[in-house]
Amino acid sequence: MLQHLARQIRQGSGLESRERLRARLGASLAKRVDRLLFACQTCGHCLLYETAFICPLTCTRGLRNGPCRGSNPDHCFIDRTRPCVWYRIYAKAEREGTLERLLEVNAPTDTRCRGPGAAMTAHELCRRHGRSPRLADLILNPARYRTEWEAYHSQQRQLPWWQGDSRYHPPAYAEPVSRLESRLRNGRFVVSVEVAPPMEPSGRRITHLAEQLEGCADTFNFTDNPRGVARMSGLACAIHALASGVEPVLQIQTRYRGRYDLESEVVGACLIGVRNILCLCDDAGRLGPGPRPPAGPSDLDAVQALWMLRRLRDEGVNVDGEAVEHHPEFFLGAIASPCATLPRYAALITEKKVNAGAQFLQTLPVFDLHRFRDWMEALDQRNVLGKAFLIVAVAVFKSAAHARYMAEEVPGVVLPPVLRARVENAADPHRESIDVALETISELKRMRWVNGIHIHAPEQEEVALRLIEEAGLKDFVPQVDVMPGNGRQAAAVRH
Repeated sequence: MLQHLARQIRQGSGLESRERLRARLGASLAKRVDRLLFACQTCGHCLLYETAFICPLTCTRGLRNGPCRGSNPDHCFIDRTRPCVWYRIYAKAEREGTLERLLEVNAPTDTRCRGPGAAMTAHELCRRHGRSPRLADLILNPARYRTEWEAYHSQQRQLPWWQGDSRYHPPAYAEPVSRLESRLRNGRFVVSVEVAPPMEPSGRRITHLAEQLEGCADTFNFTDNPRGVARMSGLACAIHALASGVEPVLQIQTRYRGRYDLESEVVGACLIGVRNILCLCDDAGRLGPGPRPPAGPSDLDAVQALWMLRRLRDEGVNVDGEAVEHHPEFFLGAIASPCATLPRYAALITEKKVNAGAQFLQTLPVFDLHRFRDWMEALDQRNVLGKAFLIVAVAVFKSAAHARYMAEEVPGVVLPPVLRARVENAADPHRESIDVALETISELKRMRWVNGIHIHAPEQEEVALRLIEEAGLKDFVPQVDVMPGNGRQAAAVRH
């Protein structure tokens, strides 16, 4: 390619033609250098300065705002032959003292920007604005140099229609928009039950569960094609739950959803009365039993979905940056992964989601309470506790094989070896798993800042009633600390 362009320059006729060819030659050379030095993916709005000069788009799924829920020091969740790119980014940023830069909410890719590599993007920005930070100021005026350097790179990675930042954005409304939000604000200890949508077009099971758990569960949380297996639409289940008298939480996966698809689905959900929206990063279909779909980049990650929906609700701005007349109302949540990676990294990832717009956090199933407490302490050090309600998931295994599957295949779930052996070696693994869940709930009820329990018992939701009754969740009333901001309250046991 470079030789071909050089030959065209030598043979080209006309000054303008030669200038264009020289520009193409320079761009091609810059791309090669960028790819060699940084594995640059030529997105056109470069994040290298923010991500410790490791291109985040080399992540298997092209995530621009942090890792998936399965991030760990050992390997990528999708491709186990590779390291986790985002774990490398966090580790290098920590060594260089630049972790806080990773809190900025970055835009999804704008294909209009694609083409130039990092160097050419910087060159074009410099040409457009006339100057870049002056090297002389590095010695003569270091403060001005740092300010201009930060502003320069912010322009390079942030797009006008997105306006991402690293600040906490509390909700702009005062009154709760759902019963779940109202109960959390009033200090209620809530109980959420995860419900796997049926494979067939029938709502009998949802109706049966609603009757069985009436007065015990505050909400049904409908999964979105869990494990990459096609099921009934979560939105259809949510509509049926509302008709059965149960308030739903609608999970919205970013799997194969474009930014417009996701926004339109949430606005449609608001129209029919679904107010609780849980945004989560997809598992790329890796857990499904059938043919594996491609695990390439998604259009959005969970942080971008939260930011986009929060701006739509609070600022009346859609994903294109255009104003809308009527603001939708919803209570935004996000998935938290307390145990997959180091607590300080997991806390930073969680803070980024809260800053982007998460008002409640639902954890992955927690089995290792020691690691969970370390994560809570890291959240406390980052001043995140109290900014979002925390609902902790507790899981029940159907069998010893189910326990092995959760421990080995489900990203972000950590099952301590002692606990795993206890379940697998029990005469009745299912009964033993229920005992473990009851012990975990007993500990969680005593923890400060835990605002509720999410019961994760896929396709055995009837177990939820047993857990609620035996754990004393139905009549459990925690002490309440009133939190600042919009009159919000959060349940917290005083020590």
